[in-house]
Amino acid sequence: MAKQYYTTNTVIRTRQLLMYKDWVPPRLRFWLYMAFGFLYQYVGSINTSYSSQIVSEIALLNEDIQMAGYCTLGGITVCFPVMYRLKFYMYTRQLFFVAGIGLIICNAITMSAQEPWIIWGVSFIAGFFKMLGMFGCTSVFRLCVTPSRNYAVFFPVVYIMVCGGTYLSAITTSYLTYYGNWRLMNLFVIALLMIHCGIVYFMMKPDHRPGPFLSLKGVDFLGLFLWSAFLISGMWLFTYGEHYDWWMSSTIWQATGITLAFFIAAICRSKFHEKPYLPLSIFKFRSVKHLMLLLLGVGILQSAPRLLQSIYLTSVLKYDSLNTISLNWPILYGVVVGSLLAFAAFVKWHWGFKKYFIVALVLLTSYQVSMYFLIDGDTNREAFFIPLFALGVSEVMIGSASNVYLSQSLPFSHFFYGLNSIGYIRCGIGTALGSATVQRLYNWAISKNSLNAGDNLDGTVLPFDLPSWSDTMAVISKQALMISIKECYGYMTAIGIVMMMLIIIHHYRLPVIRLLPRMAAIRMWMNTEKTNDPKDSVIPNKAEEDDDDDEDYDDEDEEYLEDKKKRGTDGRQTPPKFHLRQLFEMKNK
Repeated sequence: MAKQYYTTNTVIRTRQLLMYKDWVPPRLRFWLYMAFGFLYQYVGSINTSYSSQIVSEIALLNEDIQMAGYCTLGGITVCFPVMYRLKFYMYTRQLFFVAGIGLIICNAITMSAQEPWIIWGVSFIAGFFKMLGMFGCTSVFRLCVTPSRNYAVFFPVVYIMVCGGTYLSAITTSYLTYYGNWRLMNLFVIALLMIHCGIVYFMMKPDHRPGPFLSLKGVDFLGLFLWSAFLISGMWLFTYGEHYDWWMSSTIWQATGITLAFFIAAICRSKFHEKPYLPLSIFKFRSVKHLMLLLLGVGILQSAPRLLQSIYLTSVLKYDSLNTISLNWPILYGVVVGSLLAFAAFVKWHWGFKKYFIVALVLLTSYQVSMYFLIDGDTNREAFFIPLFALGVSEVMIGSASNVYLSQSLPFSHFFYGLNSIGYIRCGIGTALGSATVQRLYNWAISKNSLNAGDNLDGTVLPFDLPSWSDTMAVISKQALMISIKECYGYMTAIGIVMMMLIIIHHYRLPVIRLLPRMAAIRMWMNTEKTNDPKDSVIPNKAEEDDDDDEDYDDEDEEYLEDKKKRGTDGRQTPPKFHLRQLFEMKNK
């Protein structure tokens, strides 16, 4: 039964969350799930923040550690199409045990692994378990967060956990690595996961499942393997392309052939299989293709902080790891503000998607512009706070808005396929391609500027009172480095402006308005395997509402049934829906 808990300024609506044992306080149940959500974003098999220690200790390349991080993102991506079936396949407690124990094993293997391919495989599996555990949290407390089942409320909350947990994890990793060893982070993660498993074991019912059992018979495991292989090989291609001098190397040609072979095999599997892992019909939706292009450009812009800023802070300003990672705090504050702004823009101010994306890109581009003017040999650390704050705001705004836009332009039956498709850009090959693009641009700029500096220096006779030749060359190299970074930020600014112009001329047409469907409706849809939306995913007209019935709604829909008893209706015509209809009403301007 739904309850209301009053605080000083707000009312918190929660449900009983029936997977917990009866003695667990109702208020505690919700906050435990929120803590679990942060935990799953906090953990993983490897964190790129301690890459320097791993490289020096195990004799690996920086690309090896970077590839491991991409594999984690790839594991998250491939989990989307099978999440709901796995949720109904296992008991709730069993799901968290599988995710938690799987991550413990992955972290233990990472601590002792010496070969890069082992770290990659473990990282990929860890990403899958990470997403599975995260989904187990978000799918349960969705009605606690938004009783009206509004996507525009749900995703900003989720992205607070996703982005906030990621940056907090990087900060914690840097401190543990600085004062100890990189394995301390893995041990810390294992300890947190053990506590998590203990809470799940003692507080959750052993036999609770959100609905009837669903087998894994309908899962296309071969398609899952082929798309995963294509994803990993593509990420490897763009990660190691610069290292092997791209297609001047036979290794890159071989990697290109393998990537294309897996891609063709995956396409053929999806085209001719009765129930493919990723149906090709998902690419018929314009919103999917538009978001993939948008996120590709965003991936290039967001690669600048990871590469250009890192080079500038370590090579020019000579920051140590703690000073460098301390700049994550302004980004973290921006994440919180960005989530609040995303909620207000959609729910309170009723912004359209065009206006929303333009504001987010303005903030992201403003970071590039600010860094262009801040590049200097003695810039204060505090000068980076506002640009990094804008970066954090833009990151969570773009992430949440892309999911909301996808949810409103796709039937729920295709929604997770859509997440999987854009995930190949947002978390997979697109991220690696964006980093490779920025890296290639920087290498070209530094080569050009170093050569120009050398040409200008030829024939110059240095006075005896100037520093030594080596010191002079160090100064010249530093100047060439700063000019190259500044030049790259200029190109990033141009890309941001072009993207904003494309969004201005783009028409965001939304055919229908959708809500998060109820769990019982999702079960019915998965059992019948219909291609249309689950019941109550689309906001019905008033005439349609009167004809609906309440069959197959179970105890997890107590809030719905309770509201029906109070109003004497089917509970679907609620005040938030009126605002939601206004919210997603798009007008071409």
